[in-house]
Amino acid sequence: MPHDTEARLSATLQGIVGDRPYAPDLDQIESRGRKLRHRRMAWRATAGTGFAAAVAAVAVLTTGTQAPAPNLAAPNSAAASSATAENAPLMNLVGYLTTAPRPEGDATLVLRNQVYTDGLKVAVWDVFADNGDLYFAKTRGALPASVKGKPAGDGDSEAGRKKAVAAAEYAAKGDLNEARKRMALAYVKDPKTAPTLQAPGVKPSGPAIDEKLKATGQDASTVGNLTDNWVWGSSVDALKAGAGSPTVRAGVLRLLGQMPEVKVEQGTIDGQPVLTLAAGALISGGGTDSLTINAETGLPIKYVSESVGVTVNYTVTRVTLADVAAGRF
Repeated sequence: MPHDTEARLSATLQGIVGDRPYAPDLDQIESRGRKLRHRRMAWRATAGTGFAAAVAAVAVLTTGTQAPAPNLAAPNSAAASSATAENAPLMNLVGYLTTAPRPEGDATLVLRNQVYTDGLKVAVWDVFADNGDLYFAKTRGALPASVKGKPAGDGDSEAGRKKAVAAAEYAAKGDLNEARKRMALAYVKDPKTAPTLQAPGVKPSGPAIDEKLKATGQDASTVGNLTDNWVWGSSVDALKAGAGSPTVRAGVLRLLGQMPEVKVEQGTIDGQPVLTLAAGALISGGGTDSLTINAETGLPIKYVSESVGVTVNYTVTRVTLADVAAGRF
């Protein structure tokens, strides 16, 4: 299922640590039952036939000049924080979201408009029920029938998606070290087989790494933190699947704000204040991947991946499954 994004770990990183040891997501759009090739970056793939295209793993927001629905968490101008100058806006937002009330409805409707550098445009709809069920349609008109039927599910990655959302919920107020571990291992089937996890920004090191670098002639400066890669991708998945939850948004932002390679920049889009979180090649595996969110609500607006060549815009609405099934949305 995933409607997330998949880029690739750099050849350097892959040569040292190998592919991520868990089953890949399914290509939701054109062949929902077909497993994607080994994931090389933490973001799930989604798009059209033959593409392991990117679909931002964020699922929230009203784009353009339209104000986000109040029940998705209105901004709190009084929020304060002692964070660093760069991360202060992010931490202010986290502080507000951790106390925001749960929104109305029992599901979140996400429209993903994806534009690829080759000109291809793909628009798809997801309905994420608060109980973890997923419904999918290629058109708005097909959503009622989809919701009336069985949940779409997402194969082997369904359990991982739910674990990622749970990890984000825990991260909102829990211990960040434990939250990072849970998020990094969300998609790992057998944690016993997972490599040793690393702290944010820490470069992998040790005799085995040094030996492989020497044998391949690779530069240690190009080797990123694989745990950061996993946390980045799984957090984006969680943000998409848990888009309607202020708690999930808070947890994701806390985790991403931990990583020194994630840079935060303030700006505006169509008059609304935004924060852009950019992950460079040491996390993405190639090029810069960025996530833009509304600076007052944490609702994702846009995901851009240089490594995949895609821009994904999001429109997110809180709904009830009953209303969607009846065509009232």
